Amino acid sequence: MTAPSTPSSTLPATPQPVLRVDRVSAGYGSASRSARVLRDVSLAVAPGRTMGIVGESGSGKSTLAKVLVGELAPLSGQVLLDGADTARLRRRQLRAARRNIQLVPQDPYSSLDPRMTVGRALAEALDPGASLRRADRARITDLLETVALEGDAADRLPHEFSGGQRQRIVIARALAVQPKVLIADEVTSALDSSVQAEILNLLLSLQKQADLAVVFITHDLSIARYMCDEISVLYLGSLVEQGDIGLLRSPSHPYTELLRASVPDPSGAMFDTEPPPVVAADPGDPANPPAGCAFHPRCPQGPRVVEGRSICIGTAPPLLPLAGQSGRAAACHFPLVRAGTPA
Repeated sequence: MTAPSTPSSTLPATPQPVLRVDRVSAGYGSASRSARVLRDVSLAVAPGRTMGIVGESGSGKSTLAKVLVGELAPLSGQVLLDGADTARLRRRQLRAARRNIQLVPQDPYSSLDPRMTVGRALAEALDPGASLRRADRARITDLLETVALEGDAADRLPHEFSGGQRQRIVIARALAVQPKVLIADEVTSALDSSVQAEILNLLLSLQKQADLAVVFITHDLSIARYMCDEISVLYLGSLVEQGDIGLLRSPSHPYTELLRASVPDPSGAMFDTEPPPVVAADPGDPANPPAGCAFHPRCPQGPRVVEGRSICIGTAPPLLPLAGQSGRAAACHFPLVRAGTPA
């Protein structure tokens, strides 16, 4: 198989990334007539590392999650697992590949059959279509203990647990097949703040034990900063900034700065600079973004004129490496310049 091209937006090569997304576009409908909501997204995640996907509602985060777990086929581009293009795998190979990428959803209750005991749900994850056999009990008990639940939880129904406990059950189900990649989609947004830290620390511990590659989807930058090694920022389906976790302290794209305005930082310890004033505006339709730079209607810098024309309105900026900032890239005609950073 011919190796995929490496786009300029890809992060610096990490040793043997287990998951690579190469210029993926996705949407709903046919390739010729589709509502495209994801455009030329590229990223790579290595074992033991966490890639954060951040952005507002409608930015394409959940669509990306569906593409990664195989619920939605990309319109173009590739999703590669251990170097193999999942779109080219035969049925048996694809079934095995999908077991290696597991999803932990935002709402655990909706992903659990309310009539099925926890033990039965885990047994099906271990062996689809199988009944709850006595031979499974030791493995099921071990999975429950891994996520800090008692073994007798196997005999109970989902409604008998709290929201945090149900999220632990869903994590146990995802781990049952010993995946290489975990997709965590807003996993704490439906939980009380007192429970969120427990789930986040559980995920960090499990990642370390199993050397998991994690794609962590969130709208909360403070959680992203706690959980992630790298960050990809989505706006209306396109990557606007990408790099190591340091980009949250000193963003180069005005949209990332705008996201920071929603994060309370009374101590001033989280970020290097004050966030900019927010330009109140509807983000728009991801299937029909504004021409040129999609962010220009909300940009605090305003559309700029170069040689008599507005480059921000007329030309979409590519995601390009930033001079003097290793591993950082931004899709902005006029990226923000920080003190001590080359212009």
